[in-house]
Amino acid sequence: MRLANRSSSLTANLLLIIALVAASIFSEARAAEAISFGDDGWYTWQVATTGEFAEEKFYVRVKSGEPKEIEIIGHWCRGWKRSVTRYPDATDLGLVDTDVSLDWFEQYIGDRSDLGSDALAAISMHDSGRAVQIMIDVVESDAHMDVREEAVFWMAQSESEAAFAYLDKLLMKR
Repeated sequence: MRLANRSSSLTANLLLIIALVAASIFSEARAAEAISFGDDGWYTWQVATTGEFAEEKFYVRVKSGEPKEIEIIGHWCRGWKRSVTRYPDATDLGLVDTDVSLDWFEQYIGDRSDLGSDALAAISMHDSGRAVQIMIDVVESDAHMDVREEAVFWMAQSESEAAFAYLDKLLMKR
């Protein structure tokens, strides 16, 4: 009996180690898929999603290897049809995994410039529970009131039931 218990304990530990190694490999693979830019200019991508934000296209202007401007063009935007002519030389990165796109935008939230504000807007246009959680984390932890206000604004614009539930709970605390 003791041998069977020890064997099942070893099996459980082995499974845990395998799961941790797999998670590490997946994390490294996702990092390898990260959005990266070559030359200066405009880059664009879409995320795999359905529903209201299925047509959103994210545009990023890169200069000296750093993002300088973010634009989101979607079905709700008058610029939707002109995006093709406005950015004819944009390098199209194609369809990007939602989490990879969120990882990229999330790193710029703390930037207290238009870039940070636009990153929050872009995050809100990802049809993902993780996007809502990122914005909740900003509301609950960012040291700057203006950044928290931006997150609340974009949560309200996101059309997400989870975001609405959080905002409702937040308002009821007052």
